[in-house]
Amino acid sequence: MLCLDLDGFKTVNDALGHDMGDMLLRVVGQRLEASRRTGDIVARLGGDEFGLIVREINTPDEVALVAGRVLYALSKPCEIGGVTVPLGASLGIAIAPRDGLEADVLLKHADLALYAAKAAGRGQFSFYTHSMEARVVKRLGLERALREAIPGQQLRLVFQPQIRLGDNRVSAFEALLRWTHPELGDVPPQEFIPVAEEAGIIHDIGKWVLHQACKEARAWPDAVRVAVNLSPLQVMARDLRADVAHALATSGLPSDRLEIEITESVLMGDSHTTLAKLHALRELGVRIALDDFGTGYSSLAYLRRFPFDQLKIDRSFVREIVTRPDARAIVRATIEMANALRMETLAEGVEDERAVDVLREQQCGAVQGYLISPPIHHGDVLDFLRARGEAPEPASRPAGDRTAA
Repeated sequence: MLCLDLDGFKTVNDALGHDMGDMLLRVVGQRLEASRRTGDIVARLGGDEFGLIVREINTPDEVALVAGRVLYALSKPCEIGGVTVPLGASLGIAIAPRDGLEADVLLKHADLALYAAKAAGRGQFSFYTHSMEARVVKRLGLERALREAIPGQQLRLVFQPQIRLGDNRVSAFEALLRWTHPELGDVPPQEFIPVAEEAGIIHDIGKWVLHQACKEARAWPDAVRVAVNLSPLQVMARDLRADVAHALATSGLPSDRLEIEITESVLMGDSHTTLAKLHALRELGVRIALDDFGTGYSSLAYLRRFPFDQLKIDRSFVREIVTRPDARAIVRATIEMANALRMETLAEGVEDERAVDVLREQQCGAVQGYLISPPIHHGDVLDFLRARGEAPEPASRPAGDRTAA
């Protein structure tokens, strides 16, 4: 029994409407029918969840081949109503008699394996194991806890400075999300962000981050921007421009002091629609940066189609820029290309002074990393700037003024 559902289907429904969602489900059904073997049975179980009964198998490897073929068929974007919609799926597998003989037991175990596949990063399949039940229960518990994070005031932002190499001054702070649960403690972003995306909570969290980041940055010097990462699912949302505009309006932050960071994966699929959304943000006066450049689906074509303000060179290249000539060559080529396209460059994950020397020689625009500073509490941002002489000291109280603070 193979149980699968679509990755990010709720976002497609929210962004494009239920009619488009229904058309997408029909495409999925057609692709499943085309990829199944003779004698296998395909069914829609409900919502965006489908089942596939695979008969006459001798080894798990044979099922893995079927699963791989299904995932490949569902990995290609599809054209619906003139719009290119990104597509992807995760899949769980239960095998009889090893994992049960009753239909409902096999379906339950395949569903547990599906949860495990999603938790492992989506776009893949997992075989059922007895240990999965406990892991799925933990994940569902994490999802329930995360739904209370905003009303429970458990989320906070920390800020990591970005330094221009030309004058050694702070150009911006990147806002980074942290979650501290009263019982679970500090939950790493790489653990809770995928859960938020899968559960459809990422939009509320993303709005909170936008508003909070703009609110905090309003108190900083005028020359210092704030950079906010957007989830690919946020970029697909129909109300993205309105969310950004509302965050700017309610905070009073000038639009040119907000920088939106997106990853290359956002431009996969319907790049035309995505680029239109980015242009709408640009019309607000917001800066747009391309994050983790070189690690995703790099294409020079979209660099020509959309003039990003900044390319952020991924830490995986920066980490090895001193020791590996190939990493140094990639970074140099990226900087030269960005300069030719009139885009700024920033190197992430800088932890070595020698790396800064190489980046300066290659005319990289700015750096960010633990060598400069780890992420700091929002209340410490102005102190950090004052220590560097980049923010005025707080006004001292007159000697005769003894009013309580």
